[in-house]
Amino acid sequence: MLPLCMMVGTVMHAQDETKISQGTVNIALANANGIVLLTDSVQSVGGRPRPEPVQKLFRLDENSVCSIAGFAGEIGWIPPELNTDVAGIVSGFKDELSQKPVPELETKLKALAFLVGFYIDLVANRREVLAPTNQADYRFEVIVAGYDADGKPKIEKLVLTPVVLKANDGHKFWMHTTSPPEVVDVVHKLATPVLGGIDVVSHDVLNNPQKYSDSAIVRRYIRAKKQDSGESLTLEEMSALASFMAARTAKVTTAVGPPDQIAFLTKGKILRIDQPHFPDPQRPMKFAVMTDLKIQGALMFATAPDVHMMWIRTEFVGIRGSFLQLDGQFFYGCEIRDSIVQYGGGLTGFTPENKNLVVNTMMLPGGPPVEPAVSQSEMLRILNAFHWAHEPPSGPPLPPTVGPK
Repeated sequence: MLPLCMMVGTVMHAQDETKISQGTVNIALANANGIVLLTDSVQSVGGRPRPEPVQKLFRLDENSVCSIAGFAGEIGWIPPELNTDVAGIVSGFKDELSQKPVPELETKLKALAFLVGFYIDLVANRREVLAPTNQADYRFEVIVAGYDADGKPKIEKLVLTPVVLKANDGHKFWMHTTSPPEVVDVVHKLATPVLGGIDVVSHDVLNNPQKYSDSAIVRRYIRAKKQDSGESLTLEEMSALASFMAARTAKVTTAVGPPDQIAFLTKGKILRIDQPHFPDPQRPMKFAVMTDLKIQGALMFATAPDVHMMWIRTEFVGIRGSFLQLDGQFFYGCEIRDSIVQYGGGLTGFTPENKNLVVNTMMLPGGPPVEPAVSQSEMLRILNAFHWAHEPPSGPPLPPTVGPK
């Protein structure tokens, strides 16, 4: 199998009790009056709703917003800076847009899905080593709504679906597929609704509204649909209809609940966003990720100062001339043989769940300072967790090679 290389970010420790979090219902309605995009505020962690509201609706720039459903992150790591959070990825993407604006809605959608997709691949492949989980946990949906480069209103949606492959050595390898974009051009009448997350109830309300005619907003929807195909529905009425669908969904599942988060867009820009105040989320750490490699004789990889190496199921053999630095690097399902490593107490992922991680290998203290630093206890843990050699390994130099295991 060819090695996987990707740029995304976070790390995790096997001793931490992590849980995957997931979002739920998204509803986008639009007509000539503008666009309404709604999501709820409940996020499920380990199958249970979190007690506090969680942000799932985001302003991207002055004329576009997005909402997420499905995979929302992975939390529970110590220190908390190592948690992964899709909200942080979206906010980091927003930072980039502020520096390099992109007018095309489809470009924003695909770029955002690309970033989150890489992140999902990272989390899934790392967890395959530590604690395998279900494919459904990583399904992700994103809706982007706003005004395109030509000023016309549009709603677009993508779905990322995990795929698990098996290598020749029996290891499972996680990837994802990306659906073709679902694109809705907004004209005068009520556009085809774009739904995400738990959408069964919303579909039923829209397709069988007579079942819900005890609601004033549904009766208004029925009249507008009959009279002018929904063209006369105002932004506030579309918002009320979306809120009704979310509330009905909340009656059948605890995975959906208030308060609603609603974006209103009209006349080429965001009119307002109604949602609780959320703190600015943590941006993800950046990583270069290598999987299923055999590296012999010397390391031949260089990264930018803010990019960390993450190694998954990688074999290091005979790394002695330039030491293998643990600080700022992360190892899962790896093996290090006949080598010399160096550790100065920086942040690392070097945990004993890795079978046969250290064989005939010596560790030296010190090395370049790496931030963020960790406590002295982490250095003692690593010293005591593995059978380090007392003398540096010797033998004829190995020619440097890098390739699949």
